[in-house]
Amino acid sequence: MHRSGKISLNAIRVFAVVAECGSFKSAAVRMGVTAGAVSRQVQNLEAGMGVLLFHRRNNAIHLTETGETFLRHAGPGLAMLDRSIERAMGDGNDLTVQVPTTLATRWLIPLLEGFKTRWPEIAVRVETYNSPGMPIRRRADVVIAYCPAAAWGRDTEILLEDRCRPYLSPGLLAQIPDTSDLANIPALQCTTGNWDWTAWLTDAGMPDVQLRYAGHFDLDDVALRASIGGMGMTLAPQFIIRDDVDAGRLCALPNAAEGLLGYYTLHIEKPVTGATEVFTKWLRKLK
Repeated sequence: MHRSGKISLNAIRVFAVVAECGSFKSAAVRMGVTAGAVSRQVQNLEAGMGVLLFHRRNNAIHLTETGETFLRHAGPGLAMLDRSIERAMGDGNDLTVQVPTTLATRWLIPLLEGFKTRWPEIAVRVETYNSPGMPIRRRADVVIAYCPAAAWGRDTEILLEDRCRPYLSPGLLAQIPDTSDLANIPALQCTTGNWDWTAWLTDAGMPDVQLRYAGHFDLDDVALRASIGGMGMTLAPQFIIRDDVDAGRLCALPNAAEGLLGYYTLHIEKPVTGATEVFTKWLRKLK
């Protein structure tokens, strides 16, 4: 029989960091300890629980099904504990927001000056992440996550709708003889399997169109900068590229339909503080 009371909380924290980093070595660097110490913590946790949390093959590790389930249930509890400790040690006027990178750089951060002017006593820390869905380890008071429209659950609060159309540089647009011939306009990729272009073409009633891809980027923001440079067209919602359109760096593809690709959803973590309530009310008014 395994007694949960004998399981080390520190070992669980180490396990969560390893799962987030994807390797013992990277986790060790983050925590400032040796890879051997990290490995032993995880091994002791597995022995204490009587389960295997990671598959270890050819110097690579992957979560087992049990490990994935454990991380899904333990992660929010660790995050809540960390926030409770921070609240007890601090004055309660600091809050952390986790936001997808492109939304943070192109939408939230430019608006934060207005929030600081109105509530100077609240310090907002912004942490970014790149994967769709919730961040692997939630360390924030507020999380803004991205969810494709096909995967949205109706019990989740929508902050912003991701209604997109193609944008490109005016210089590239001037070189295109027929803007309705999408197959001959270079398209830039910034999602796994190009699900965004597939969803947009389907929503626009053109599911059979085969686009000509001209480059692949790991961030929406980088793809948009490539579009500004004339490399191709990129899908984006108007609120993300408003400044570039106003400055003449980007323009919408003429007569291109707008398609609903997904949602930016709002998640408020516990314990909820007064600073969190003020910030989330301000966020909702930005819609």
